[in-house]
Amino acid sequence: MNPLSARKFAVAMTGIAEVVIFVAALAAMSPTVSLAQSAAPASSNLDVPTTKLLAIGSFTAKGTPERWKPLLPSEVRDTVRLYLTGKIDQWYLKQDQSGVVFVMNVTDQKEALELLGKFPFGQAGLMEFQIIPLGPIGPLRVLLSDPAK
Repeated sequence: MNPLSARKFAVAMTGIAEVVIFVAALAAMSPTVSLAQSAAPASSNLDVPTTKLLAIGSFTAKGTPERWKPLLPSEVRDTVRLYLTGKIDQWYLKQDQSGVVFVMNVTDQKEALELLGKFPFGQAGLMEFQIIPLGPIGPLRVLLSDPAK
């Protein structure tokens, strides 16, 4: 990387870090947000719609390489089909290779589990998914309110 590109990268990363720190500070100041809570409050001014789902797939005890390798081509084809229909937005392999992570353009958790359960690994009991609803960063609403005078 040349010095100019490195400088641009450093400036961009500084800006991203500032936004992350700002959002974390907003979340910490909010009386309805707590790291100790396991679920969001039933109703608050921080409620946001679910816009995507994060699907974290992990191999089960049955998910040994001897069992999943023969199914891999079919698994990949099914993943590509869901990607091409717009149901999967992004897909990743976990760095420890213990499973996959999908960002899905689906808002219903049951639908996501049903779609992923039809994959060969799911049908064979080799992989299970944890589904996490995602939505806009609610505390950013504070930026839209009128400043105190």
